[in-house]
Amino acid sequence: MTQQRKPIVIANWKLNGGLDLICTSVASFIGKHFEAQIVICPPYIYMRDMMTFLQYSELQIGSQNVSKFKSGAYTGETSAQMLKQAGCALCLIGHSERRAMFAENNPGCRTKVQLALNHGLLPVLCIGETKEEREAGTAKEVIFTQLSEGLLDIDLTDKDICIAYEPVWAIGTGLAATPDMVQEIHRFIRDKLEALYNPTVAQRVRIVYGGSVNKTNAKELLNQEDIDGLLVGGASLDPDHFLEICKQANNVAQV
Repeated sequence: MTQQRKPIVIANWKLNGGLDLICTSVASFIGKHFEAQIVICPPYIYMRDMMTFLQYSELQIGSQNVSKFKSGAYTGETSAQMLKQAGCALCLIGHSERRAMFAENNPGCRTKVQLALNHGLLPVLCIGETKEEREAGTAKEVIFTQLSEGLLDIDLTDKDICIAYEPVWAIGTGLAATPDMVQEIHRFIRDKLEALYNPTVAQRVRIVYGGSVNKTNAKELLNQEDIDGLLVGGASLDPDHFLEICKQANNVAQV
């Protein structure tokens, strides 16, 4: 990892958590300084509760999703502007579960990326292949399609985005990709960013890995040149476990 890219660790609580988890998670970070950026994405309903505690720590909050609509009669949606006003630092876009369960597609993700940028949120565009696509040898093709269509005509001049590589077959399965395997894909993504934009943008964009991340494999993953952080699912629901992952990211940031 180059020193110009600040490591980031993102906790995705998904449809889990509550006030007890918020209290214990934030409490574990109080008084601790991190060079790495640490973000927790709780369910929407707990964002305000978490903000109450965050003033005592360096943690930030993010959103697990963002609406592709600015405003209007869209029941159940939450806009980029609302998230920004709620204190969010970033939003996940196109998580594999959103793509698989809620039919989100690349053009819709592209709209969300633009809206997030327009309102000062860091968009975290999630891309990754299924087991079937990897076995068929089309993983890189799928990843490039998701990347190029998700960023189609997006101007990244003086704009910050993050790409999350999350192989679908490794999410919640315990089958984490090997560090070498992840590094290969992250290098591929960075090369494609350079082709889509320029070397400056490609070197600036942080590319994080998500897929059965835990305190055992975090260090080796973070030591890879093009892995700039981690998107943590199940392990983030254990405050002590998540804190250990964050400490490992902090160690990398201080090198």
